[in-house]
Amino acid sequence: MRILLVNVPHPAIGSRIPREQLPPLGLLAIGGPLIDDGHDIELLDGELGPLPLDRLVAEVAARAPDAVLFGHSGSSSAQPIISSIAAEIAAQLPAAWIIYGGVHPTYFWREILADEPHVHAVVRGEGEETARRLMRALEDGTRLDDVSGIAFRRDDVPVGTPAAPVITDLDAYRVGWELIDHARYGYWGGKRAVVVQFSRGCPHLCNYCDQRGFWTRWRHRDPVRLAGEIARLHREHGVEVFNFADENPSAGRKPWRAFLEALIAENISVTLVGSTRADDIVRDADILHLYKQAGFERFLLGMENTDEATLKLIRKGGAISSDREAIRLLRRHGILSMVTWVAGFEDQTDADLWRSLRQLVSYDADQIQAL
Repeated sequence: MRILLVNVPHPAIGSRIPREQLPPLGLLAIGGPLIDDGHDIELLDGELGPLPLDRLVAEVAARAPDAVLFGHSGSSSAQPIISSIAAEIAAQLPAAWIIYGGVHPTYFWREILADEPHVHAVVRGEGEETARRLMRALEDGTRLDDVSGIAFRRDDVPVGTPAAPVITDLDAYRVGWELIDHARYGYWGGKRAVVVQFSRGCPHLCNYCDQRGFWTRWRHRDPVRLAGEIARLHREHGVEVFNFADENPSAGRKPWRAFLEALIAENISVTLVGSTRADDIVRDADILHLYKQAGFERFLLGMENTDEATLKLIRKGGAISSDREAIRLLRRHGILSMVTWVAGFEDQTDADLWRSLRQLVSYDADQIQAL
């Protein structure tokens, strides 16, 4: 099949840095297995530019794929754009299958299939194996009921198949790096950059976060294999910056340390940025020199627990003391701290917000991201 992976322009300014752009890891992760299955795969990245919507639709129509696969890291904020573009593409390519995957459609597949007749199916949850099976079913004309992890319409009624099995071996599916021109993607001051992922999911139970529900449980890649992939991308494609998409890559100290040591052994000079929990930074105080030696320059730390009342409300765990200590430890090792502060939880009062904001400022982090 001729399959076109489409990344639509993001409507939220917080996800776009002028003159800097990261490739869509989710679509590339789907692309690799589909290429290996023999499909003709292309990526149309509307974020580059960004591409005007009318031109994006024209590009899709000109390529005349058998199937268009939409996915987006922005998810909910990208939904209106995907909805509009999908309708226009369906009008111009009535024979093309339109498939939608990602976090937002995973949770809202009923509403999407009920309201948008141009979307033929939704991939729910992680998509590498599900997309392979769905494309095979569409190509062979077999029953969609037999494909786990999807949703579609039967007699105009949205139905979902049983959830797909969790991918236990994250190294069984490769990222389709050949789908991008690495020279077009840059970050951290215009350096050539990509997004990578060591782990999926998070072992913690914060009740405002959808990641545990989407990924179901925490798993990690082979530490040595990921280090080797990073080294290859650096040596063969000149990639200098690696942005980790993980929610909590350091959740397992032993595999995380093994990755750091394996990357150090590759003897390359790269910049790594990512997110983790303050508790993990404090836990790893004795090996933070390995973080720095591997190439980490910044960690994003969630500081929603600057206020004890909020901490109990969202069930995040952790403690204010570990937040302060994590920032201090990172600074001691020359690693920037970016703290995120999420406001607007149910039952928060103005007094709660004011108290937690004062607490946040007192942490003296290098950067603050307020959401």
